[in-house]
Amino acid sequence: MTNIRELLTLQFGNYANYVGAHWWNIQESGFSYDSSDEPSEICHDILYRQGVNHNRQTTFTPRLLLVDLEGSLKHLPREGELYGNSLKRDSHLNLLRSKDAKEAAEEPEAVKKLKEDLAWHSSEVEIVAQEEAKKHEFQSDLDNASTSVEEKDYNLADNVDSWVDFLYGRYHPRTVHVVNEFRHNPERQTLDTNTSGVQLWKTEQFEDDFCDRIRQYVEECDFLQGFQTLFDSFNGFSGLATQCMEHLNDEYGKANLAVPIYSPKNVLYENADEPMSDSIRVVNSALVFSQLIEQASLFIPLSTQDRVWRQLGTSRLFPSLHYRNDNLYQTSAILASYLDTISLRYRLKDAPGSNTLAGFCGDMNNYGRKFAAAAFSFPFNMQYNMDLIDCLDKFEGPLLSQLTPNCKIGNDYVIQSLCARGIPNDRLKRPREQCNKDQMRMAAYRCESVSEMFQLYLQCANHASMAHVTSIQSPMPTRLPFPDEIFSDSLTTSGFVHPNEKRNMQQKIKSVPCVASIQSSSELGDTLETLHREAKRIKIAKLHRFKAAGLEDDDFAEVLESLLLFKDNYEDNFEL
Repeated sequence: MTNIRELLTLQFGNYANYVGAHWWNIQESGFSYDSSDEPSEICHDILYRQGVNHNRQTTFTPRLLLVDLEGSLKHLPREGELYGNSLKRDSHLNLLRSKDAKEAAEEPEAVKKLKEDLAWHSSEVEIVAQEEAKKHEFQSDLDNASTSVEEKDYNLADNVDSWVDFLYGRYHPRTVHVVNEFRHNPERQTLDTNTSGVQLWKTEQFEDDFCDRIRQYVEECDFLQGFQTLFDSFNGFSGLATQCMEHLNDEYGKANLAVPIYSPKNVLYENADEPMSDSIRVVNSALVFSQLIEQASLFIPLSTQDRVWRQLGTSRLFPSLHYRNDNLYQTSAILASYLDTISLRYRLKDAPGSNTLAGFCGDMNNYGRKFAAAAFSFPFNMQYNMDLIDCLDKFEGPLLSQLTPNCKIGNDYVIQSLCARGIPNDRLKRPREQCNKDQMRMAAYRCESVSEMFQLYLQCANHASMAHVTSIQSPMPTRLPFPDEIFSDSLTTSGFVHPNEKRNMQQKIKSVPCVASIQSSSELGDTLETLHREAKRIKIAKLHRFKAAGLEDDDFAEVLESLLLFKDNYEDNFEL
């Protein structure tokens, strides 16, 4: 029996929870409950845990801890909806109001004496019913077994106010953690600075309760391999996340993959105009990079924008996608799709022993290069009637689009780990008896698998580079609530390009092939250089909110120095 190599996932921040909600939706869309189906190639037990609720029903929930601000959960109870321990407020009110005069007269003497001894009397307390947040129509229909959500158009891109509106799965009662000191505001960053997050971690709420939840999850695991930490990198959640990572390193010493995420919306900070907000964003980025250098095994910044240090840049282009630049629901789906694909290497059932999170990070962080870039082909630009060998041979332009801001990876001296999904083996090449001479002349015709063919392609396309390639047959599912509207009408329902036929937009795309890569090269030194240059321009003493949270001039000077020292790891004076 294969040992399950469990992972604990942590999410900090509202946009990180948007990405997380899509990621867990994608995974649950891939679950099969039909015994006649082919067994899944993915070991879902790595990220999920099995339990039993109060009704003795078996549950399968993400091994997850998430943090968000007060007011972000809407209708979702903090303890979740799955285990039946979230009683409706009106049920409590009915219970409290049921004690009429007759019942009071029948109370035992001991109870009457207790009420008299109390400093207040229940009869004098006015109970005010708080109006429950209205559920999104999609969530209401999920609760109604007679309604088929697949048959309705919810227009989620226009009416989602929070990640809970489109969350398909259900979370464990210990998953959700709410910061009461700050209230969520979609128009302002209230938990604004990295240093505020650092201070917040030192409160009892996190040092005791949150750490205890981590311990409970860890103790349930037999072979914990490490942690995945997603967080908003542009606000105070960055400080909270890196402090948590320091705790994880001190207590457990396991691999930790960090994913700092940048929102596509340029939201101003509390009591700050646009120039000051730009400066706060730069300082937060500099602080979190310097902290990740120390605390992460590997970190991969993600954004659908090409620049994020100050003003946001333009959106990344994907040939068959049309998404709104600043739409949180749509952009987070793209980032979640990348995470679901690139993480397959350490989530497969039959993966070799080296395909663990530690092995994944270790392949990329040689020479102290803990900072890596993300690249994605979504969906993979392959025609419906074409073999992979011909697709790669005729491919023009870059194979992948960058998802890490402020960087551009070239073709030389690249170390990468690539994962392809959804390209069937029967689409690899023509069988010999049906094959034309053009295919048979290619060196790639000797390849016997998708991973082998991509490996050969990367060797030919990238000079003096190394690559690890993983591939699986199953494509990425895109069932509701995934934003189907972002896909071009030139795609078939299985996600392949049909150049001569337009798909009826009423026909939903069920799944797509995609290719994800994590890359390391000397060009990332330029990214660190631009961050250092932007941060050095700022007079930290003028940003009083950082000073108030304990950041001194000397501390910031050390942060800038650490970025320069880390940049040296990306010089070209190394051997592959």
